[in-house]
Amino acid sequence: MTSRAHGKSLLVRGARTFPPGPEARAVDVRVRGGLIEAVGEGLAADGLEVLEAEGLTLIPGLIDVHVHFRDPGLEHKEGWDYGSRGALYGGVTSVVEVQNNAPLSTSRDALRARIEHVRRSSRVDFACLANLLPASVCELEAMAPLTPAFKCFLGGSTGVGGQADRETLASLFAAAAAAGRMIVAHCEDEDLLREGKRAHRGATAAEHHLVRSSEAEVESVRTSIELCRETGAELHVFHLSTGEGARLVGEARAEGLRVSASTAPHYLLLDAERVAELGNLGKVNPSIKTADDAAALVRALRSGIIDAIGTDHAPHPLEDKLRDYAHAPSGMPSVDLLWPLTWELARRGLLEPEVALAVVTERAADTLHLPGKGRLEPGCDGDLVLFDPEERFVVRGAELPSRSRWSAYEGWELASPPRVVVRRGEVCLRDGRPTVSSGGRPLRLSSL
Repeated sequence: MTSRAHGKSLLVRGARTFPPGPEARAVDVRVRGGLIEAVGEGLAADGLEVLEAEGLTLIPGLIDVHVHFRDPGLEHKEGWDYGSRGALYGGVTSVVEVQNNAPLSTSRDALRARIEHVRRSSRVDFACLANLLPASVCELEAMAPLTPAFKCFLGGSTGVGGQADRETLASLFAAAAAAGRMIVAHCEDEDLLREGKRAHRGATAAEHHLVRSSEAEVESVRTSIELCRETGAELHVFHLSTGEGARLVGEARAEGLRVSASTAPHYLLLDAERVAELGNLGKVNPSIKTADDAAALVRALRSGIIDAIGTDHAPHPLEDKLRDYAHAPSGMPSVDLLWPLTWELARRGLLEPEVALAVVTERAADTLHLPGKGRLEPGCDGDLVLFDPEERFVVRGAELPSRSRWSAYEGWELASPPRVVVRRGEVCLRDGRPTVSSGGRPLRLSSL
């Protein structure tokens, strides 16, 4: 399955190159049949539709490597209609989706049915991860051609229990390696999570980082790396939240192991003190840690130890989040803010503009082996974003596309969302409003 054979034709004329500034120059991009044909100055339209982009900065369509759209099964929390609309609003043209509610993707038939379901309603290109569980081991080879990776929850989180037994984990890692696809892992040690809950009975959101401790993530990352060493599996650690976890990933990479990682905006822009103010709106798994951890994660992004930023978009109705701490679900929506939040990291001087862009485009594509995405180069998919780097807006959760209608970044002033988003040559969003109702295709995958 591939997005590559489907697309439209378009000439984007007079955009400004990235990064914004005095050295930016005018550039045109010609897309034909969904693929970038040429990038340069003064390109001929050759009869194609022309999109005038004077004054707007051009970047590739963003890739969100980690979202939960709760569909099928919990569409009342988001669904692909709302989720993919929010993705476009945030400049995202491709998403990697994790199903963490029933029905899980534990067989080829279940995964194929899910892909066909998503195809009917997604506005953005997509990949669906298969679930790595004892029940799915016998189906991994059959599912491998349909998915870029197998998702393993080492620690229990919303909707899925964790795998605490090391022998079971070893068999799962070995099976994934034999099937030829990487493992993407939620790394928290299940035993330490249980210990944290016992030690902090009666906790509130302010203590969430103690209930789900730094040690739980670090120990799980260490175990996962050991299993990669033993089995030859390839590992990608999702939503890394600790500086020590990043250090372990860096050591594994230096050793030559196939280990990579991504983090999320909330681990970079928020900390445990801010969560104490947000209450359950800041309750996510893994928990948001200290300001020192946030600084260490930024350094790891800059150095290339962490490859990508993915939102871990995990929407819940506000009334669910306002329950008491023990019963409020974990997760926050933010796919609709991916570019504004990423550009904020550059605006604050935390990331160089080129790094900020790369971690949501080419580095995101490379780490999950998604060819043809994340680059403004001939032969790549014609996914384009046009934004005004000088425009600002104030975040109001009730006005964002997510069905949740709330945001942990309420009241923040950020860069405005993109003006125009193009998916494979077709304008899909203009001035914050979607112009398509579907059309997303399964992402092209690397060869097995």
